Amino acid sequence: MELIQALRKFGFTQQESLMYLTLLRHAGQNPMTGYEAAKAAGISRSNAYAALSSLVEKGGAVVASGDTSRYMAVPREELLLNLRRDAEGTLAFLEANLPDTEPDETPYLTVAGLRNTEDKIRNMLHLARLRVYASMHADNVALFRREFDDCVARGLKVVLLSNAEPGIAGATFLKNQAGTGHVKLIADTSEVIAGLLEPGVSGRCLYSRNEHLVYLMREAILHEMELIRIRAAMPGSMPGSMPGSMPGSMPGSMNDTGTDPVSDN
Repeated sequence: MELIQALRKFGFTQQESLMYLTLLRHAGQNPMTGYEAAKAAGISRSNAYAALSSLVEKGGAVVASGDTSRYMAVPREELLLNLRRDAEGTLAFLEANLPDTEPDETPYLTVAGLRNTEDKIRNMLHLARLRVYASMHADNVALFRREFDDCVARGLKVVLLSNAEPGIAGATFLKNQAGTGHVKLIADTSEVIAGLLEPGVSGRCLYSRNEHLVYLMREAILHEMELIRIRAAMPGSMPGSMPGSMPGSMPGSMNDTGTDPVSDN
């Protein structure tokens, strides 16, 4: 993420962000005039003066004492503290006042775009309370490594079906042939996301809390786990291909009521 793009997320315009960075990079010198700032940033004086004026109002710059035509950037530490304080206050307000409503019917939603798809999966993992079942390529497991580790640390049952051992302590791993980009994830037997996510490229998935879709996806993952169990029991299979499994059962299998008998052991 570029610095200007990051500053814009906190309410600064393109020109204000450019002026702040210009002033900050010249912080060790004398305060800059609008002309000097415009020349250093490569923009017109009119745009520079307008941006500097609004930047002062937003707390990103101060006017030099004794010379109202010269400007200095607010030190980065102070700016970050101010932005963090404002952001936390805004989030607290939204948390207290946004209406908490559920739709009358559970829709099927298309999550499109790389960032949106990654955020949705991260949010599902963050909000999960009981168990997580995922079938995805090792590249995607690595992308969400921190979230999977956090699930384990919070005591959730985590079962990962992937083409390579992820090395996540406390999670049950089963080796499958997950293709590049393919993602299936069930959280708490109540919500599901499935589709394609190619890290750094693109993402497009179907998300729903619809109980029928969740049931079908659950059955698909359990069927995949059963096939892995059968292959592991065949002569010549690789030992230890199903860590955490119990004789005659599928690791972390869910019964028809949605409970997880293995997690209680």
